[in-house]
Amino acid sequence: MDNDIKKEVFFCSAASRYFKEQLAGTAANAGAFILIEHANPFPEKIIEAHFNKDWLREIQQLAKSLRGKVLLIRNKKTNFKDCKISFVDSKAGRYFTIQTTVDQVSSIRLSDYISSAATQWQTDPFFVICTNGKKDKCCAKFGFPVFKFFESFNADVNVWECTHVGGDRFAANVIAMPFGIYYGHVAVEDVGHIMVRTLLRKIYKNKFRGVSRRSFYEQAIECHLREYLQNYDIDFEIHTHLLKHEGDHYEVDVTTSNNGHYIMDLERVKIDYPHLLTCKAKRQENISKFKLARLEAVSAVSNPIPAR
Repeated sequence: MDNDIKKEVFFCSAASRYFKEQLAGTAANAGAFILIEHANPFPEKIIEAHFNKDWLREIQQLAKSLRGKVLLIRNKKTNFKDCKISFVDSKAGRYFTIQTTVDQVSSIRLSDYISSAATQWQTDPFFVICTNGKKDKCCAKFGFPVFKFFESFNADVNVWECTHVGGDRFAANVIAMPFGIYYGHVAVEDVGHIMVRTLLRKIYKNKFRGVSRRSFYEQAIECHLREYLQNYDIDFEIHTHLLKHEGDHYEVDVTTSNNGHYIMDLERVKIDYPHLLTCKAKRQENISKFKLARLEAVSAVSNPIPAR
């Protein structure tokens, strides 16, 4: 009889969707990304990749100094001989790619390319989708089908599956590069919307988590303001100035690249979350979100911040 009893399998992403968790303000904080092509199955940790360990530590240290993330990537063109290394400056919305061989990877000094005036920067959009099941099974279960849909949607746009980008319970996680725009709980029916809007330099609001170059607090401000204005242009920029901070209350002065000026009140609230935050978690934890309490338009500013 015991063999007839099916053990319930927990998926943290499914639980987050069922809970209707707010996505706004949840993007991992990263001002840059280092992407390394990797032919073998993704390891749980970057340092376990099949490259020289000293070189990997150097790359991780470089990423840390730039407040960035290192991701392993691959797609159907990946092989065991060649290797692409890309550096994405999400603050500037640009990237460059070095084409080398697996044998020569450890000779690459990425910092030299970043600082060189001769480096050829690109701005064409591309996408990375987390499929790393060794980090969390939700990333493979929900991420891989989304990756395959992206891969088949537009052959002219580069698409990569990648290692952990942050936020297991928001799988499938997609990043629109080189902007560092995070999307969460992405389903196959969202793929076309994300692809088309990105090519039009727009954000797909339904699954928008935030922009990685901003802190969680700034992401929440941006998400709430975009929703209020219904402005989802990628080039729409904000500048924030904290006026008052008392406990969990924040009063913020916000100016925008289209000559807008706003005062916003946010409350940081703790939410009792009834599920595990990841598939591997051992105990439940609460979550916190920035809720909008007030948004007031002020007269237009005379010196708006420039669009990127």
